[in-house]
Amino acid sequence: MNSWNIRQAIVFVSVFFFASFVVEIFAFSAPADKTPPSTAAQPRKAPGSPSTTASPEKAPGSLAPTGGTTTDTSRLTLSRNLLFVRLAKGFFEVREIFMFENRGKKTIVSKGGAPTLRFALPKSNNIRNPRAELTAPVQGLDPKNVQWAGEEILSTEPIPPGMKLVGLFYRLADEFGGIFVERPIVYGTPSFALLPEKDRVQVEAEGFIVGNPVKFQDGEYESYTTASRSGDVVRFALKAPDSGGGIYYFFAAGGGVFILGTGLAFWIRGRRKQELTLQAKRDELVRAIAALDDRRAQGEISDSEFESVRVSRFERLREISR
Repeated sequence: MNSWNIRQAIVFVSVFFFASFVVEIFAFSAPADKTPPSTAAQPRKAPGSPSTTASPEKAPGSLAPTGGTTTDTSRLTLSRNLLFVRLAKGFFEVREIFMFENRGKKTIVSKGGAPTLRFALPKSNNIRNPRAELTAPVQGLDPKNVQWAGEEILSTEPIPPGMKLVGLFYRLADEFGGIFVERPIVYGTPSFALLPEKDRVQVEAEGFIVGNPVKFQDGEYESYTTASRSGDVVRFALKAPDSGGGIYYFFAAGGGVFILGTGLAFWIRGRRKQELTLQAKRDELVRAIAALDDRRAQGEISDSEFESVRVSRFERLREISR
């Protein structure tokens, strides 16, 4: 996905979805809503009372299907996936936009409560706070149709033919040296675009194509694109320019320190072993010289032999004592 296509996608989002949620993409000053999507069950009706609960085919707050319905999601595709990343105090604020397209002629509906859409939030290697935190309700979907299920966000909202845009607003905690992010892919797309704020957020991502910067609203964003497949995990690193070096350099430096420390430990151990060996040899020579003196005092060896052996042993003692 080149820079021109990214600009087209941004224009599309601005024109057709601006009033709903794109205007909120850059509203970082607003207080964060930490309340996750509602998971409360609807109250049960008394037997015999008229039902006001819509069927899965006609969820509350959704447009009624006009061209028939289907539970087949095979015609649902993700044409583009945009991740705008901005730096906030201690966090990376992410505004993620999904540009779905129902290429069929029928509205996709839930069957028995099964989701029509699924979303998985990313995780980072931040030790204290690795999980992404939603900062606003899911945009583009009726909250009544949205719920948490383990690590995923599910929606049972009907999806009519044509384009469907959904927005996830969340943040990832930063740490010294930056963070390494893993983003599970539920829906593959030929255009997965990572758009970090220029001069404020740095990206390290293998397999991404670096494009020209793009402008949107009051900001300018770098462009990194790749294709993704369902079931994959997209990995990339985020860091602030003043966070003390890239995360890869951080780990490389840590590895260098580990190797240096290990090598130093082995050197110290070897040196200590060598010193102990030399000390043992010195002690042995001292005992041999003392025994030689005893043999001479007892007249067991001649003076010439005594002097020759004693000089030789003292010379050896001086050598290993240096």
